[in-house]
Amino acid sequence: MATMTDQGGWPSGGDQPVSAPLLSIEGLRTMVSSRRDSFDVVRGLSLDIYPNEVLCLVGESGCGKSITALSIMRLLPNPPVRVREGKIRFRGEDLLRLSGKRMRSIRADSISMIFQDPLTSLDPVFTVGDVIVEVIRAHRDVSKDEARRLAGDALAKVGLPDPISRLGSYPHQLSGGMRQRVMIAMALVLDPDILIADEPTTALDVTVQAQILDQLVTEQRERNMAMLLITHDLAVVAAVADRVAVMYAGEIVEQAPVDELFEDPRHPYTQGLLRALPKVSATRRRLDPIPGLVPSLQMMPPGCAFAPRCPHALDRCWNEQPELATDPDGRVFRCFNPQPFAG
Repeated sequence: MATMTDQGGWPSGGDQPVSAPLLSIEGLRTMVSSRRDSFDVVRGLSLDIYPNEVLCLVGESGCGKSITALSIMRLLPNPPVRVREGKIRFRGEDLLRLSGKRMRSIRADSISMIFQDPLTSLDPVFTVGDVIVEVIRAHRDVSKDEARRLAGDALAKVGLPDPISRLGSYPHQLSGGMRQRVMIAMALVLDPDILIADEPTTALDVTVQAQILDQLVTEQRERNMAMLLITHDLAVVAAVADRVAVMYAGEIVEQAPVDELFEDPRHPYTQGLLRALPKVSATRRRLDPIPGLVPSLQMMPPGCAFAPRCPHALDRCWNEQPELATDPDGRVFRCFNPQPFAG
């Protein structure tokens, strides 16, 4: 991906952004509550998404990536999950304080989301055409016939074979890749400003994964649309991202343009992720895993969340929580003792 689009921009190193964020998250805290316990699964997250960029949110399973996306869309299963603090601003409006009616008008029309599992996301008792037509007519004043024509066009645009006949298909009659193309068509049919794609290639074979990712990037470029791509696959990040935000135990630990992150990561967790990547080398045949386990979000350590696994932890790391700060080079990370990266 390019480091800056012609129509928008984002921070790179110490430069000032050339446009305002399209969506800005500030101090987001999302919690899970039960009769026994309450704890944050997203812990003070701040993040900006700029026009026309692909921002990848990276992290291990359970770190809070999907909950962040559902918090933006206000689709959390409440109870037991709810946002307890923070702001999510889109075009000057705080999404967390909008009425339900206003929020429904923004979903799909301005901010759309592709979920991990299309089979469970699509209603099994409705045809593909029924679902997409309903989305269109909920936001556009068009006839049913016109909405059906637009639905067929949307399926054709994302490369679904024989799109008109597929309007009459039920989800179980489609392959995994075809269902995911339906989800992409449904998310893009209203031409949103932001697309959130949450692990969009989960459970697909490698060939289909590549096709789906290529389709998403093509659509993002052609539509001049911002995309928040949630993934744990660094190969995907390297191929499609403009910027990367690395998430660990519910918080952002590093942000950087994609080239800078891969060449010179500052946070020890990011460095560990890159060292753990398989490499074709005659001298290196074993993977280099990160030692230890991710801490339970119910029992977080008092200091840095990564300290128990960090080879460079200082005494203060065990007792103080580092803030997300910008160094003199303009790099943003959360660490008291950053070390040079030796891949």
